[in-house]
Amino acid sequence: MITIKSNTKSRESTLERAIKILEYLTTSKNSRLSDIAERFNIPNGTTYNILKTLENYKLIEREESSKQYRLGFKLFQLGNHVGYIRKLRDISIPYMRELTKESGETSQLGIIFEEELYFLEIIETPNHTKTRATVGLSLPLYAPAAGKILFAYQDKEERERLLNKIDYTRFTANTIKNSEEMALELDRIVKNGYALDDEEVFLGTSCIAAPVYDSRKKVCAALGITGDTRRIEDNISSLVNIVQHEAMNVSFKLGYQVP
Repeated sequence: MITIKSNTKSRESTLERAIKILEYLTTSKNSRLSDIAERFNIPNGTTYNILKTLENYKLIEREESSKQYRLGFKLFQLGNHVGYIRKLRDISIPYMRELTKESGETSQLGIIFEEELYFLEIIETPNHTKTRATVGLSLPLYAPAAGKILFAYQDKEERERLLNKIDYTRFTANTIKNSEEMALELDRIVKNGYALDDEEVFLGTSCIAAPVYDSRKKVCAALGITGDTRRIEDNISSLVNIVQHEAMNVSFKLGYQVP
């Protein structure tokens, strides 16, 4: 992981060096480790550590034959996502505020990225204790309600691939523990049109989520709420309706039309 070191104000942080290296790779043809170390006056060992971290995160690639580094495909993916993600977030925020107001619970918007759930936006309720989720947090698809939604609405082949690939690490005693249980859960989600997280990530916390559709009638995000398990259970029916309603409002704003 790229860390920021700030021993002195004049010393460049590791993150600053990594950014400069990425900028350098956009134009330079001399991009071996020694070239980069010399260009930025960084020790070879430090340069190697930075390059290895960037490579691990697929931000750069190393060509074995020439030993040259180049920008990685992940940067292309991230660039393509920026405009759409900003649009999705901007459209969703007013409806998330309404969802938080109507439900009295914290609302969350998530997408699937790199086979995990990523939270794009969270609107905290002022009525209760702050939730433990944060914007940018990633969680596996099989446990949180929003992740289950995104899992359930994958096409058949991708769903099967994920079912057999995922390592079902248990967060609590309620977490789904294998692909057979998960397959049944995904079928229920598609049938019902919403997903539940019954203390499957955090004890004492439950979530409800519903799918958000785009103009192609594809599920592009999950909108949901999270709160104290007792409150969620006591109002489950009305909360499900509220979540589904606001998720559909976001869908309509994205150009979705009911078949």
